[in-house]
Amino acid sequence: MQAIKKRMGGFAVSTGAGLAACIVIFIYSVLIYELQAQMLLAATLVASGIPAGLWIREYKRLKAARLIVENQILHLRPAVIRGKAGDAIRLEDIKGIEVYVSYFGILLDTKIIKFNQDGIHLTAVEIGCDFISLTYGMDKQVQNTRLLREAIDRGELEGIAEKFRYETGIVPVIID
Repeated sequence: MQAIKKRMGGFAVSTGAGLAACIVIFIYSVLIYELQAQMLLAATLVASGIPAGLWIREYKRLKAARLIVENQILHLRPAVIRGKAGDAIRLEDIKGIEVYVSYFGILLDTKIIKFNQDGIHLTAVEIGCDFISLTYGMDKQVQNTRLLREAIDRGELEGIAEKFRYETGIVPVIID
């Protein structure tokens, strides 16, 4: 979530700098009427709009990430993350990644997978002693994310399964 905040700040600074340049060019074009200054003003306004749009997009992502973290069912540091086609992300790539799982989605460092929005629903949860597998998607397009982690005992598995059942209404399958 910190990386999202950092990117959002960068886009805000870029937008502010672009708008400041627009103000300077506008004042110059008013004092000394030149067509080139007005064209430069138009180009600078358009160029300032791009980081402004990206800033708004990052703000929406930050809002979704906060929703997931504040309503978390599970927080873990995984050993390996397996994506769509079973391709694994190397352990070196995920040293600082924290994973938050909630009713609203999954936050994998800066990647956000939303549930119950845009037709994407959590459909199945499988919990094993060393992994959690989440199946989600639309009717015809289903994806699975498997989070591998340190092994835990049966009591903790049942506690996690109960949290998922209570929060999502989905009864997780416990695999031994």
